[in-house]
Amino acid sequence: MTLAELKDKADAKLVQFWQLLTEKQNAYFAKHGKYFQLLVSPTDSVVDGADSDFTVRHPSDEPFQVDVDFPWTDKVPFQIQVDEWGSVPDYGYKATVTAELPNGDVYKRSRNSRNEDSGWYKYIEYGND
Repeated sequence: MTLAELKDKADAKLVQFWQLLTEKQNAYFAKHGKYFQLLVSPTDSVVDGADSDFTVRHPSDEPFQVDVDFPWTDKVPFQIQVDEWGSVPDYGYKATVTAELPNGDVYKRSRNSRNEDSGWYKYIEYGND
């Protein structure tokens, strides 16, 4: 799969994912005054746009796990995690997607609750030299 094909496949799935995430985050915030987090899923790297199982994974410190109503069942060609931040008056969340090509190149994209989108970028991990 080329980078363009991978991005197109992921972007098509993200339209639906972000729409559902926004709806569910708004309902959760209305009830609890905060947004929810989701740990990275799938837990293993997703390479070459392979259709992979997404599961809702909560961090252990999420106080209202039972109220996280996120019924996503579609397979995803990426890993995704949702982080939240919050203190008066600034509350929000960000979903970050990670996709990998067979050559090991990793690309990320994120969007937050303000609808700010990073676009796709190549992720370079620097060692602790």
